[in-house]
Amino acid sequence: MANPRPAKRPRTTGGPAYHAPVPSLDDYSLVHSSEGRLVRVGNGLKTAPLLRMPEHATGAWSRVSEWTLPDDAEFALDPTGESYDAALDMDVMDDSPLSSDGKPSASEAKGKKRSKVSRRPHVVWKDQYRQAYLDEILRWAGRGDFRSASQCPDCLARSADPGVPVYRCEECVVPDLTCAPCCVRRHRMHPFHRVQKWTGSHFVGVSLKSIGLKIQLNHGGTFCEKSIPCHTNFRVLHTNGIHDVDVRFCGCAKVIPIHLQLLRRGLYPASQLSVQTCATFTLLDQLHMLALTTKASTYDFYCALEKLTNNTGIDPPKSRYRALLRMVLQWRHLKLLKRGGRGHDSSGVAGTKPGELALRCPSCPIPGVNLPEGWEEAPVGMKFLYMMIICMDANFRLKNQLVSSYSQDPGLGIGWAYMVPRKGYEAYVLSRASDGDISTCVGLQALAKANTKYSYGLRYTGVNLAVCGRSEMIFPLGVGNLQKGERYANMDYIFAMVMQWVLVALVLISYDIACQWFVNLFARIENHWPEEIKFPNTIELRPAIPKLHEPMHQTKGHHMYSFNYIPGVGLTDGECPERVWGPHNALGNSTKTQGPGSRQDVLDDHFAFWNWLKYINMGRTLLRRYKAAVAQRNLQQEGHRGLTNSLDAELVEKWDKLCVEWEQDASFPKKKKNPYHSKDAYLSEAQVKKELAEEEERRLAQGGVSLHATSAWSFVQMGLDLEDTQHRLKRLSKTNAGKLNITLGQERTLTEERNILRGRIRAWEQLLHIYMPGLLQYQTDLAKRTSSQSDSPPKSEHPEDFELWLPSHLPAAVRATVCSSGLPKIEERLRDAQCSDALDKIRRILKVKSRMVYFKNKNLRGQRDGTRSRTVIDRVHQKARNAADRYRSARRGKLALAGPGKWEETFRVLEDRDIRGYQDPNQLRTRVGRRGVLEDEQLDQAQSEQPESNNGDFVLFNEERSRRDGTGETRRTLSWIWLTTPSSDADDDQDEILRVEWAKSRARANRAREEVMLLKEEMRRVLAFLQWKAGWWTERLEPRDGLTKELEEGIRAFAKTQSKLQEDLATHFRGLWKAPLEDCETAADPSGDVEADAEDGEEEDEEDEEDEEFPIEPLSDDDDDP
Repeated sequence: MANPRPAKRPRTTGGPAYHAPVPSLDDYSLVHSSEGRLVRVGNGLKTAPLLRMPEHATGAWSRVSEWTLPDDAEFALDPTGESYDAALDMDVMDDSPLSSDGKPSASEAKGKKRSKVSRRPHVVWKDQYRQAYLDEILRWAGRGDFRSASQCPDCLARSADPGVPVYRCEECVVPDLTCAPCCVRRHRMHPFHRVQKWTGSHFVGVSLKSIGLKIQLNHGGTFCEKSIPCHTNFRVLHTNGIHDVDVRFCGCAKVIPIHLQLLRRGLYPASQLSVQTCATFTLLDQLHMLALTTKASTYDFYCALEKLTNNTGIDPPKSRYRALLRMVLQWRHLKLLKRGGRGHDSSGVAGTKPGELALRCPSCPIPGVNLPEGWEEAPVGMKFLYMMIICMDANFRLKNQLVSSYSQDPGLGIGWAYMVPRKGYEAYVLSRASDGDISTCVGLQALAKANTKYSYGLRYTGVNLAVCGRSEMIFPLGVGNLQKGERYANMDYIFAMVMQWVLVALVLISYDIACQWFVNLFARIENHWPEEIKFPNTIELRPAIPKLHEPMHQTKGHHMYSFNYIPGVGLTDGECPERVWGPHNALGNSTKTQGPGSRQDVLDDHFAFWNWLKYINMGRTLLRRYKAAVAQRNLQQEGHRGLTNSLDAELVEKWDKLCVEWEQDASFPKKKKNPYHSKDAYLSEAQVKKELAEEEERRLAQGGVSLHATSAWSFVQMGLDLEDTQHRLKRLSKTNAGKLNITLGQERTLTEERNILRGRIRAWEQLLHIYMPGLLQYQTDLAKRTSSQSDSPPKSEHPEDFELWLPSHLPAAVRATVCSSGLPKIEERLRDAQCSDALDKIRRILKVKSRMVYFKNKNLRGQRDGTRSRTVIDRVHQKARNAADRYRSARRGKLALAGPGKWEETFRVLEDRDIRGYQDPNQLRTRVGRRGVLEDEQLDQAQSEQPESNNGDFVLFNEERSRRDGTGETRRTLSWIWLTTPSSDADDDQDEILRVEWAKSRARANRAREEVMLLKEEMRRVLAFLQWKAGWWTERLEPRDGLTKELEEGIRAFAKTQSKLQEDLATHFRGLWKAPLEDCETAADPSGDVEADAEDGEEEDEEDEEDEEFPIEPLSDDDDDP
């Protein structure tokens, strides 16, 4: 007999292999991979389970593991930036197939062209699949595949007389039809499914209760002999709607309280005695997460449940909204207690201490938790590694109306997490009620006053908070309510509460008005603070102003508050509170009308979620910052090195000593010479007037002749003042002409102003023949020439249009013969001062405007407040336009007197587009347009178009932005009004300007170097904190006394889950930070071989290509309860 044919070898799918994740403790020479294969089952083929097998491929492991960047001193220094862009685009894990030598295949390296279904998924669906989809949805309105069934399929095996199949479940996977008893039997474990009944022509919705389903509590799968029926109107809220159910409580010997029976079946009762409303745990979890992520209100969610139940408006369910509100609020609170470990403590919930439920920042220095031994003895140059950075700010969006009271709504856990305890806080604020609001600038005061009178009816006008300046996590007890405005008492108390958690010796406080708040802080601590909130006076405090806010201040010498120049802060910007307010401002609408206690519980819950997101994303956040910091350090150090090498060594040594002395000056304000400040190289108008008066006095003392009691410079100054008045009246006249209904009072004011100006001009003209003796002859000659011209304009009767015969209004050829000696030079000096003063006024006004716009965007909403604020801001902006008119007039006079020259580099032509704030962008590089906004037929034309001419003083490049362009901040250009520096040939002045630039370059290089060091230390501290936290949960494995075995098991299981979660996070972070941590442990040089991960950016969604590519199995993440 012949041998049987050998079995065929199973055929593979031909798809690419995928690599499973390898634990960090495994052998790195092994990579686990698997291949799908086809096996024969009956007459067909199916995919067999994926078989795991080790694949020895060093190249494969190299490609999987090498996803971090080395700490290379040349990184990001290439002139083209190609390697930088390639590094940022590097994937975290490349799953492309390998060739035999362990390298990516050539076909994959080229990349494939995206198909139409990938590029235009809606177009393909609309053309080919829309009708089919619609037909299948309509098919569901009927019985579908089961329209011919005449007998219940479940009864066929159980009964000789099968029932009539008329009931269908909308949520079961198989939508077959059954009889009523079989439908009830199927849904004993799924009592909240939606069921429909076939009437012969269509389906109608019915409840499982109506066909006999009863839910028995406190018994596994049997019914209680002494069951107690529920209330006739018992309702259960589930994710798919509101259900009318028949619940039977246990009344036998196993009886326990009703609310416990419900809780053990995953039903949360809204009350405890006569229960009529419950919500499933699933619904509460879903609502809780939706509220945290979308900031939507409970009312919106409840409306959706009502519509899911009945969207016709006919016989809607009775409202259970208030019951849902209570349940959701209690659920939030219980989650907070559970994650805070209060169920594991012997003192229980009642023993919760203030701030104990808050999630602490793992990167902050905490002695005994994540700091090494001997950290107190760190060298002076390394103490910044153990500095705490606290950022404070106030927000006026999270208001609270006078709704309810603390007696009716006391809150469930006020003072246990992030909101400060109410009584002590409000008592202290009340004791300082006589203190005024904090003022930042004149413009902001006007803006705030314009909206103050509409704060009536509010219990709280906003909140203030303190966050970690590095991780952006909110401190325990770091949030308080604002009773009326932003006052010192509110900010002091929040700061004092946060300082109770600080155990290090150095603290930096970032506050947008620290220059005011910090001045008398120690006096307020000594005289006003209660003893229980005072912190040790051994802690050194350093004030700072966030980077965005600091330029808005008008005071000179603010360098001591700038994050750019404070040693030890790295690249911290101090704007963390603004990032916290962004996602939480949406809560304002829902919390504004809540009771005082409920509102604070809701805010605590959302702040806890914010901290949790920061906590679990710490790995990617720090590694992304580390990679960027390495590049920034190299760029700044390279630039500073080049600048230093181009200067004299002795001069550099002198400047470096000056910088060190200023940085080490611990006095406040600093007394050492400021290396970042240079004295003004130009004179103001007042200074020029003083110099001219002194020169006139010296001239007369030396025997000079006085032509008139009014000196020459006073004569010119009077002319310039008249010129300013003329400009002001022209603006007033133009404004009145643009009004539809001008009042008699406005007309009278303009007339009076003109009469006064006319008299002043006539008085000034009496001096013309003294200081401009040749003017009469020049006017006579000019009149003869103009009289021969028939098209000469008529002379205006208004004084603002009169010609003022200043030297600058005369042609250069006749100026010397018309004017007295030295008069043109006097006007030129005064014109210089006018230009300088006008530019300074423009900058000052724009700073005020920037501050006001920032305040409006941050705190004001609504048409009423917005219109009022816009009016105030427009008035401020008009002042800047007036100053611009004065500058342009002064510059025209300067140009007429001095002619073109080097001075034009300082006093440039002022265009309207130049009058913008220091932070307003003027992008040098623009794109053709946003991707996807052009039609297909327009793409070729748009890409081929190029600008024919430049617009302004710079060229606009039409090119696509690469990832290296980032947010565009590095491509922004300031208006020249912020950069102008009067030119001078004096060596001393040039050295001072160069010194400032060198000092700033040194500061940039030092801050970038510090950032790398800080990030390494923070990585180490985070791992140490996670290990400590895992041990903290392990200590709670032993439950408190007097508990049942079941509860003890649950307490142990949750503690073990949390301990394992902390360990898993530590393992995950350690894998991400492996290279940086090894460098930190083995090398003292902070610029050693350190790796940083690839850019943590958004990946393009390629889900629409799943039909074209072999799907890669995603890495699994444990969704343990945090």
